[in-house]
Order: sequence, then C-alpha cells, then structure tokens
Amino acid sequence: MTVQEIIKESLREIKSRGLQLTPEVYGDIFCKHAKKANVILEECQKLDKFLKRLSPELQKSVKSRHVSSVDQLIQYLGSEVMRAGSSKSSEIIQAYVLLIKRLLQAVSMLHNRKAAEMAARDGKKIAAYLTKSEIDEIRDHWNRFVMEYDDSFLKKISPYCATETDDLETMVNGLAECLKSYSGGGGDFTIVAQILVAALAPSIASGMNDEIATISAQIRSNPELLTSQAMIEDVRYIIKKRIELDKKAVTTQMSEIDSIIEHINMALVRVIDCGENNYDAICKIQGELGDVNLKSDSFEVIHTKLRSIATSLETETRVLGDEMKKSREEIAELRQKVRILEEALRKERKKSGTDTLTKLPNRRAIDDFIKKQEATFKRYGDNYAVVLFDIDHFKAVNDNYGHDAGDVVLASFGKMLRRYSREVDFVGRWGGEEFLVVLPKTGREGAMRFAEKLRDVVSRSKFMYKGERIPITISGGVADRVSNASMEEMLKRADENLYQAKEGGRNKIAA
Repeated sequence: MTVQEIIKESLREIKSRGLQLTPEVYGDIFCKHAKKANVILEECQKLDKFLKRLSPELQKSVKSRHVSSVDQLIQYLGSEVMRAGSSKSSEIIQAYVLLIKRLLQAVSMLHNRKAAEMAARDGKKIAAYLTKSEIDEIRDHWNRFVMEYDDSFLKKISPYCATETDDLETMVNGLAECLKSYSGGGGDFTIVAQILVAALAPSIASGMNDEIATISAQIRSNPELLTSQAMIEDVRYIIKKRIELDKKAVTTQMSEIDSIIEHINMALVRVIDCGENNYDAICKIQGELGDVNLKSDSFEVIHTKLRSIATSLETETRVLGDEMKKSREEIAELRQKVRILEEALRKERKKSGTDTLTKLPNRRAIDDFIKKQEATFKRYGDNYAVVLFDIDHFKAVNDNYGHDAGDVVLASFGKMLRRYSREVDFVGRWGGEEFLVVLPKTGREGAMRFAEKLRDVVSRSKFMYKGERIPITISGGVADRVSNASMEEMLKRADENLYQAKEGGRNKIAA
C-alpha cells in the first residue's frame, strides 16, 4: 500500500466514523493504517522513540494504559509527575525534619549551656507542619546566637597552658597534661609542699606552736603525704590554729596600741590645757601622727612610732608644765600686787569723797549720790527729797570760842545727822557750816518731819568745848524731786527755803 492509499483509507475511516478532522485525529488514524500496512514513517515512530527513553517500569505502565499517541503519552507522564512530585516532597520534608532534630540533639551535647538550652527548646518545636513564620523565628534566634557567640574566654587558658581550643576533647586533654606539669610531673609535690609550709607559718604572731612546727616538718620531709586524707584534715586543723595565733597576736598588739593612744590622748589634753603657747608642740605631734601609715606600716612599726610620739608628748608636757607653773606663780604675784593697788585706790577714792573734819561724804560724793537717785527717779519714778541744814550764827561761834570750837561743833553736828538719819539716807557736808541730807523714797512732808525732828534735837543738845556750853541752833530748807522740774531746780529750791528760814528768824525749817 502506498502512502496515498494510506491517506485515502484514513480519510475514509474518519468520514465513516463521523470524527472531526483534526491534526491529532488524522495523525492517529494515519499511523494506525501505516503500521497495519507495514509502512514505516518517521512521524509515526515518535511514540516508540519516546517510550525507549523511559524506564522499563514506566514503559510497562504506559503499555498497560494503552497509550497510542504522543499526546496520550504526554498526558500520562504529566499525571505521573504530579502524583510522584507530591509524594516525594513530603518524604523530603520529613527527612529534613529528622535531620534538624538530630542536629539540635548533637548541639545540645556540645557543652555549651546556652546552645544546649536553645537546642532542647527548638527540638520540641521542629515539625513538618510548622508555618513559615515559625520557621523564620527559629532561624532568627539561631542567627543571633551565631552572631553573638564569643569564644574569647578560651584565651584565658593561654597564659597558663598552650592547648588547642578548636576541639573540646583535645583542649581538655591538653589542660590535663598542663596541670600535670604544674604538679611536678604527675606526683612530685615538693613545690606545693614548700608553698604550703610557708603559708602555714603565722604572718602576725611572732612564732608557730609545736603542732604547726610538727606538721610543717612532716610535709617538708615527705610531700607525698599531701595526697592522704589524714594529712588534708591535719592541714585544715593547722590552718585554724594559725588563724587563731594571728588573731591572738592582733588582739594583743591592738591592746598595746590602744593603751598608747589613750596615753597620747591624755597627754594631748594636758598640752591643750597648757594654753596658747603649745601651738608648736601640737603641730609637731600632728606631723608625727601623720607619718603613721595604717595601710603600709606593720604593727611593729606603728607601735614604735606611737611610742615615740607618746615619749615626745611626755617631754612636751613636762616642759609646758614647768612653764605653766612659773607662769602661774608670776600671775599670783601680779594678782597680789593688783589687790594691793586696788585697796590703795579704794582708800584714795574714799578719801577724795570724804570730808576730813566730819568724816562725812563731801560735796563731790553728795553729787554722785544725788545723780544715782535722779537716775532711779527717771527710770522708776521713785521720789526723793533733800534737806539743806545750816548752823545758825556759826561765824559768831568761831569768833567767840575759836575755830577749834567751831570744828568741834561741825564734827558733833555731823555725828548727830548720821545718828538720826535712816540707813538709806545719805548725809554729807555741803560746804562750810552747811550739811545736806538726801532722803530716798521720801516726799516733802516726810523730809519736813525729819528736818523738824533734827532741828529740835539740836536746839536741846549741849555742845561743849573745854567745859563751856555753846548754844547751837540750825535752820533748814526742804525740797523734793516731784515738786520740781529738775534735780538742779530741787537743790535751788532747798537753798531758797533755807534762806527763807534764816530770814524768818533762824532755828526754823522751811519747805
């Protein structure tokens, strides 16, 4: 059969079967008639060519499906791919999940606490159904762990042991070897024993006791004893004894230092009590105390410095004490001189305010007293009065009986004034034969009664001189402060009243 005949036969079948003439339908029917006629055409060999490229398993599957065209083959393979793809992806994801879990389990065994905790926590989370955001979260904190991881701490080993740090096992083995070398090659404790014996010796106490000495000797003679539990217990016990010895030594030395400090304190108090002249001594002591360094000086050095300061203070105190004793004697002598001078001054002042004939206060003393009464009057309003007495015809007494007789009369009258006046009254000689009496807290009426009383007493008294009686009368002028505008006006008023009494015939009192 020729190709044209095959074409005609193919069209005839399409028409008889009522099929739609499409390239695919035509191709299938054409190749079927060509194969039936044993005519080999290249376009009809495509299906066989593609089938040969498939695995035998797939070729068998294709044949069982009665695939007869390239299009059917493509459809079949497409469906197979879709089916196989879904199943394979699930298997791969599951495999990755198992792989990640094993990796996290391995990380948890790497002796890194933080990584182990993160691995344990994330190992529980890992599953095939995680969302993308959950996977991103796990990935992010592992990213941070990697970025923040700092292994510089491994360099701390290098000053002591040269060992690899890339592998933990190698590093540990290297450290073990290194430590063996420090211990003297794995069993030689000689160096350790020497250090320990030196450490057991008390650092503050002056010496060690018998127990410490015995144990130290045993360790020194046989360092291997340090590996025995009994010796370890003995060392612990000896360390406690050593601490007790040092504590006891510290307590004793502190007690001595406290005693010296107390001594210094008392000496300082004595120096300070000595007065201002101790400035240089105190400065010197302060300088010496400043030289005491409690941080760097040993107890012995501090003890020696404090004793030196105490000795210096004793010397300064003794010198200052001698100076103070001398000063006190000089002060006592000066005080005695001052007392003598004050007594002499008091006497002179008394003399200057006293009338030598009558022993009464003179005019100056009277003025001082009146000023005090005036001050009291102005401050508290206390009234006071004055009485100015005058001996009548005194000139006649001097003329008839002599001045000596006159002096006797003046002195006698002064005594009478003092006798009949009150304790608070002030009696003085005003001048010549005039006398003034100041009467505190007394008004004009009271002063009048006093003056009249005295006038009466004088008129009835007998003034005798050389066995001869001298008749004496007195006149007086009275004035008080509240009745006058000023002290001076009051005195003037008293004088005017005295004049009035004399003009009135004498032996009178006028107010």
